[in-house]
Amino acid sequence: MPAPAEILPRPLFGANLEAALVEGLAERGWAAAEHALDAELVAALRARAQTLHARDAFDAGRVGRGDRLTGAPRIRRAEIAWLDGQDAAERRLLDGAEALRQTLNRELFLGLFEFESHFAHYPQGGFYRRHLDAFAGGVKSRVVSVVAYLNERWEDGDGGELAMWTNPDDMGEPVALIAPRPGTLVVMLSERIPHEVRPAARERWSLAGWFRVNPGVGGVLDPAA
Repeated sequence: MPAPAEILPRPLFGANLEAALVEGLAERGWAAAEHALDAELVAALRARAQTLHARDAFDAGRVGRGDRLTGAPRIRRAEIAWLDGQDAAERRLLDGAEALRQTLNRELFLGLFEFESHFAHYPQGGFYRRHLDAFAGGVKSRVVSVVAYLNERWEDGDGGELAMWTNPDDMGEPVALIAPRPGTLVVMLSERIPHEVRPAARERWSLAGWFRVNPGVGGVLDPAA
């Protein structure tokens, strides 16, 4: 009896875009692409996020992990809801992320173990001060950060840009300022690229995710980081 065929994750970004993301991560620690997510998926993910928001499924965004998790309204003003894969649009996004994980591991030998992601809702005036998604020297977990924008439209003057710097010691002007236009995708090295969300002049929807490694500290699989 033949072995069952392997079910591969559904490609989401295409070979050329995946290659560009890999090249950007390898050369400068980040990459960005407009129209990376098609309009149909953007609309479906936005509708899913708005449905969850209407059901009060979002929580206030907090800072830190494990015992250090805390509310920090002066650092971050946003709400989040974690993806659980129970929606078709979520499943397509997660399948695409799995395909990208395999590509990153094959091309950059990162040892990425899994992907976690949440929707983010920034109200008018919402922001997130400059930060890193992971810190070198601690328990290694988040390695590559992903941001995708789900807004229906975004005009010049609406604010809410993602500002990025080259490394934690760079305190000058950001090297990139990316408007949260629908379908735009950003990837960055979590320990290396500081970034911030500038104050938004209107409601702002996005999706943030992280490719993680499994630290396996003390014989414990995936300990709290």
